[in-house]
Amino acid sequence: MPMETDARHAVVVGAGMAGLAAARVLADSFEAVTVIERDTLSRASAPRGGAPQGHHVHGLLALGAEVFEGYFPGLRAELEQAGAPVWDWGEKLCAVLPKGTPPPTPMGMPIQTFSRPLLEHVLRQRVTALGSVTLRDGLTVTGLRTASPGKVTGVRVKDGDGEDEIAADLVVDASGRSSHLPQWLTALGLPSPRTTTVDAQVGYASRTFSYPEGQAPPAWMGLLQPLRAPDFHKGCYAIQIENNALHVTLHGAKGAQLPHGDDDFLAYAKTLRGPIAETIASLTPTSSVRRYARTVNRKIAYHRLARWPDGLIALGDAVCTFNPAYGQGMTVAALEARLLEQMLGNRRARTPLDGQEFQKRLARVTASSWLMATTPDRAWEDARPAWPVKAGNWFMNRLIDTVPHDPRLYTAFSGLFHMTAGPLTLANPRLLSSVLIGPRPASTR
Repeated sequence: MPMETDARHAVVVGAGMAGLAAARVLADSFEAVTVIERDTLSRASAPRGGAPQGHHVHGLLALGAEVFEGYFPGLRAELEQAGAPVWDWGEKLCAVLPKGTPPPTPMGMPIQTFSRPLLEHVLRQRVTALGSVTLRDGLTVTGLRTASPGKVTGVRVKDGDGEDEIAADLVVDASGRSSHLPQWLTALGLPSPRTTTVDAQVGYASRTFSYPEGQAPPAWMGLLQPLRAPDFHKGCYAIQIENNALHVTLHGAKGAQLPHGDDDFLAYAKTLRGPIAETIASLTPTSSVRRYARTVNRKIAYHRLARWPDGLIALGDAVCTFNPAYGQGMTVAALEARLLEQMLGNRRARTPLDGQEFQKRLARVTASSWLMATTPDRAWEDARPAWPVKAGNWFMNRLIDTVPHDPRLYTAFSGLFHMTAGPLTLANPRLLSSVLIGPRPASTR
């Protein structure tokens, strides 16, 4: 039920993960929520043009899964019924790291793997089932509707029949990497926000496979072989997903020539350590090879603008995007929705949401994920990294090199990776000394 406020109508631009999560939260505080999506959406689970990364491996971290389950009770069970497997991260992940592969280590950390289109489809059905939410697809937002430069009162939209305006008490830009918000703010006479980018020049090539009749899937549920500057230019991610399929993404940095078709996909896989080439050699491809290269980390400093219009907020990839290799995007979107819920709940009755304060707090939500993604990615850049970046990469590399030889450290690092634990986890003297001493075979520890 909507809260007793004068908040009547909210418009969310974008029906991706961040937009759907925001719409779910807004439905508790507004009488009506309209989600506007540029793509024409399928009624089934299928990739859409506005999310080309949907063809590639996606991961929902443990914390993100927990937050989404809170907003959509029974989500995990619904996805499992659709074929998405649930497995323990420590037991069923094959992590091919530079200094070895950690042995199976039960962690009690349940992970669910699925395609991005399946998750988006299920969430879209859940959101549109809410009585106060309307989804309008095939509609492009062309600008902001304003009463003055300091007050946003809705959006201007365009479809095949012409242009129109939609009034709103709050506009949420969740339109992703293609957001035009900086230009819209400039058109209102507001200063252009500063944009920071970090580009490791990572590219992806992905496809899905099915298992021949009678062939059992591999013992692992997920396979991870990360990139690392300057020596490890190639890697992969592979997960078992719905429809008994294996989803494989090969990736490379700094000029690695990614495959285009059947033969060079397997040839690329054969250049990697670990079992990926042997696994896919006998499988049947069920999709063409899809490539993707928009992996730059980008942060727009809306939180530093001295002026911010009332009735407007921005979140998700419209504000801060990460190299997808680190799997943080969907989880950060869930955390941003949680921030929105907190701020809507804490405001005084009959007062609008403070958009400027929201952007400031959102910057704090994304800060640690930005650091986790950009510190290793800066090592790929041509410019000599600053000493804090070098020190951070040295420590992280030492940590990852030690993980295969220390089950307790592997468990602690997994909690850090999945955002269920903070960096202070590694302040434990035993774990910290293990990292500083470095990797040692079990027989010599």
